[in-house]
Amino acid sequence: MNISTMPITDLKVEEPFSTLFPVGEDTLEGIRLDMESNGYDDAFPIIVWEEKGIVVDGHTRFTAALAVGLETVPVLIRNFENEDDAILYAFHLQRNRRNLADEDILRCLQLLDTIDEARGESDGEKRTKREKIKERASELGTSESKIDKAKKVMEHADDSIREAVESGEKSINQAFNEMQEIRRESGELKGRNTSSLACGARYSKTLGKLIEELTRIRDEGWEQISIEKALLDVETLKNIIEG
Repeated sequence: MNISTMPITDLKVEEPFSTLFPVGEDTLEGIRLDMESNGYDDAFPIIVWEEKGIVVDGHTRFTAALAVGLETVPVLIRNFENEDDAILYAFHLQRNRRNLADEDILRCLQLLDTIDEARGESDGEKRTKREKIKERASELGTSESKIDKAKKVMEHADDSIREAVESGEKSINQAFNEMQEIRRESGELKGRNTSSLACGARYSKTLGKLIEELTRIRDEGWEQISIEKALLDVETLKNIIEG
């Protein structure tokens, strides 16, 4: 491994590499403190795409080095045929050094599927859905069941459910169960009766829309509906709740 040094100002941080695996604040602070006390550990160079000078891997170390005011950092220069190859390289490095959280799995699935679609498959390479799920499970170091559920969340869940997984608020399993109950409630899926989870999700979604609409009407000066009408409706809701 031929490690050299490079002025930190010569390095470029760009998407999609910078957002492939978000920098964790606790991890960043730990590395910053260590770097402040002991300097940059050359055993962990920043991976740089030679032709473009873009940081492919090592964004947390790069950010910590900037924070402590380092002028040069150790780098490992790599050549890549194209952006997809560079992304796959960065992905495999990250996967090999840590267990992926559910939000990482969802993000990586979207990324890998996008790359696959762009590259296409020849007639001799076509794989069944089950074969693709098995391959993704192996690549991401998780179960086929989780990959299957994650793909269904990506395909069928609304934005709020997907965003809850992406933010770490919900697990893939929680999002999948909530999504399936909502689909059953709507008649899209046939199955057992709606659970309290789906009822809660539907209530929250409906209430959110009501609040958004009231906020819009208020901001427009109560031109479409009077404030008296809105207050009367709120009183009706209060009476329903109180029985």
